[in-house]
Amino acid sequence: MCWSGEASGVLAAAGLSTAAYVAAKGESRELWIPLTYFALMELLQAATYVYIDLCGNPKNQILTLFGYLHVAFQPFFVNMVAMYFIPEGVKLKIRTTVYAICAIGSITMLVKMYPFAWAGSCIVGVEGFCGPTVCSVSGDWHIAWQMPLNGLMSGPQSWLFGFDWGLHAFTYILVSFYLPAIYGSWRFVGFHYLIGPWISDITTSDPNEYAAVWCLFSIALCVSVIKTPIRKHLHVKNWFFYKKIGVRELEPLEQT
Repeated sequence: MCWSGEASGVLAAAGLSTAAYVAAKGESRELWIPLTYFALMELLQAATYVYIDLCGNPKNQILTLFGYLHVAFQPFFVNMVAMYFIPEGVKLKIRTTVYAICAIGSITMLVKMYPFAWAGSCIVGVEGFCGPTVCSVSGDWHIAWQMPLNGLMSGPQSWLFGFDWGLHAFTYILVSFYLPAIYGSWRFVGFHYLIGPWISDITTSDPNEYAAVWCLFSIALCVSVIKTPIRKHLHVKNWFFYKKIGVRELEPLEQT
């Protein structure tokens, strides 16, 4: 299987068109804004294919940087979708806290970019986005991003049962998967895992390609929760702390 800039361009156009359509139909912005964000990633990848493997080209390097920045801010949009599937009253009470945690997570992932001398270097071949230079190169079938990230949480972490994917991966998993599960959107988390990490894991063996593949399938994730019957099965009406925070309306808000 092989992807291309043209394929990314078509997928980006499809994602943006779908987002515009559902926005015009009055769908919740918590659905079409994330779709727009992930479609813009495909547009970024389409542009990256023009300069793929040209590591000395400044445009390749800038697009690679944009790829990392896009991933660093994805937790906001993942949680935006996740909170759509919990009761409206719960969402209104927790969303400020949730987005504050997302902001901390994004800053933490940005810290991983800075070349602190005391932190050492990331481990190539183990951590995603890790490489000797800032460059987008060809992966198994899609784009593989690499940057000389620092060594924060690189190598097996005994307190995390040997986790060795780096601070950025740990933070992303914590904020984009564990956080939504904690506030009750566990069905969305399960579906997100299948469409994101699981598919990426079985379609590429290159850790630097993992994020790009995941972003590609994220468009399918967003479209699935907007325009397919899967959507109605992702809502969660009750969770262990909902009544404790004084929420009486335990039905999720469904606008279709």
